[in-house]
Amino acid sequence: MTTRREVLQGLIVSVGGASLLSACGGTANITPSTRNELRFYSPEEFAFIDRISDLIIPSTETPGASDVNVAGYVDALMSEWANTSTQRRFRMELAEMRRLLGEDFLGLTVDEASQRLAEFDAAAFDRRPPRYGGYRSLKQLITQAYFASEAGALQEQGWVAVPGRWDPCVEV
Repeated sequence: MTTRREVLQGLIVSVGGASLLSACGGTANITPSTRNELRFYSPEEFAFIDRISDLIIPSTETPGASDVNVAGYVDALMSEWANTSTQRRFRMELAEMRRLLGEDFLGLTVDEASQRLAEFDAAAFDRRPPRYGGYRSLKQLITQAYFASEAGALQEQGWVAVPGRWDPCVEV
């Protein structure tokens, strides 16, 4: 069972890793895909990832996952960084998630889809059965992509480049 401490540690590492990668002078930048120019997933797979990411991180007073194009980031990540075996595994796991959540998942109302995903999420993290490993990996990618975005880092987490008060004239 995952504890709150483990989840927070994972998020801290994720955000720290994303910040570190973005500080690499542009060598680690990923340009997210758009709905019209997908590089890895099919339009149906992209829509499925977009729906799940928006249910996990919905729009509130801050932008949600769809608002910052998390699905486009995941598509670009699979296209640019994943090796062939990882791509194949993610595609197979995504097909399994679609099967387990139901072929009608994309057509459900937000409340119905949220309920179904909540039940699915509870099953995935209850003793962490292997058949839900793909979902756990996708959820981790979604949170990493969101918190690596400008809106996720600045608005959601309140990241400040230089914490504390800046006083340029201090007696030494």
